[in-house]
Parts: sequence; structure tokens; C-alpha cells
Amino acid sequence: MRRSSVRAVCFDLDGTLFDDRQYARAGLVSAAAELRRRTGVDLTEELLSAYFREGHREATFDVVLSAAGLADDHVPALVSAYHDNDASLVPYADAAATLERLESDYPIGVITGGTNGREKLARLGLDDQVAAVIVTAEREDSKRAPAPFVEMADRFDVPHESMAFVGDRPGLDFPQPNRLGMSTIRVMRGRYADAVARNAAAPDTAVESLAAVPEVLARFDERTEQL
Repeated sequence: MRRSSVRAVCFDLDGTLFDDRQYARAGLVSAAAELRRRTGVDLTEELLSAYFREGHREATFDVVLSAAGLADDHVPALVSAYHDNDASLVPYADAAATLERLESDYPIGVITGGTNGREKLARLGLDDQVAAVIVTAEREDSKRAPAPFVEMADRFDVPHESMAFVGDRPGLDFPQPNRLGMSTIRVMRGRYADAVARNAAAPDTAVESLAAVPEVLARFDERTEQL
């Protein structure tokens, strides 16, 4: 599909506009406090180790509770405590300045699968720079489906091939935008910096920081004008 000039820009949130490991750490500490309140057992270090060092990013609570000989009926309360934490979040140092550079030329959207996506944007202080937000965790779809990307383009009243998507996780962030003919930009940092991007998951280009995104978008426009 031939790409047309970029008329809107959409970002992933977790790992792209901020290092989401800070959210995970705060959530695990909050969950550990809830478990300590319920059982008197402090598993803070075990939870942090399981998630960050051992790679148990799914079913973290089940793994740690099982190893400690505790019942898994605590899991729902721990999940709630994880997402109810209100610790401050800090965006990447170049996030706000990049959005500020872009917002005079493009409508800016965010598509995120993370729980509390809108609250995260507010806590990051970036919500005023984003015109539209889609949180797939609130819906029956995900970024593995085309619907959120098509809907975002519709909100901005642009063809979806005229929208650019910026993300950090190749396997999740780029297959659908690529199939829709969107321009795709990978930011090479955070937990997925070393992930291999192949075939449908390969972005059009990769950059080391958000600060490089405006120049890349300008090159996309120049490339299209030359076609």
C-alpha cells in the first residue's frame, strides 16, 4: 500500500513515552504491602526479583505465592493493589518536548493496551498534549487487531495510511500499522530495546530517542512527495 503524507501521529504509551518499569516496580511494592497486610508475610524482594530478574512478567503473583506456600486466592487483591498504586511517574526526558514540537503540525493520539492508560498520561503530565486516547484494556480488542488503529485515524478524519505510529515493542506495536500502510517508527530503548523485529513486525525506521521522531516524520513526507 502506498503511504501518503503523514497527517496524524500516534504513540504507544508504556515503554515509548515513559519507562514503564517504574510503574511495574511501584505496583509490585503496593501489592507486597497488601499481601503483608493480609498475611503478615513480606515478599517485596521476591516479587521484584521474580518480575525483573527472573522474567516472570505473566502470573508473577501466582509464581511467588506458590513458592512461599501461600494460597492463590490472594491474587485478585494483589492485582488490584498493583494497579491502584498512585506513585508518581516520570516521562522520558525528551517526551514532553517532542510532543510539543509535533502538536503544532499534527494531531497526536495514544493507543495503549496498558491498564490505567489515561491515568498514566495524567500522572506523566502529558495528557494536555494528546488529543485522543484509546485504551484497549477498556475494550474487547487489542493492538493485535486493526480496530484501534483504524478508529484513531477515523477520529482524526485522516486515511489510516496517512497516520504514523511510534512504539517500542516490535511484535505488538507494528504488525497492524504496517498492514494498514501506516508509517512506523521504533524507539530503541527500554525493556524491548534488544527485541528482534522481523517481517510484519519490522518498522519503517528505528531511532534512539523520541527527539528524533520529528525529523523522521519530515523525511516520510519528503519521500512521499518524490513518489
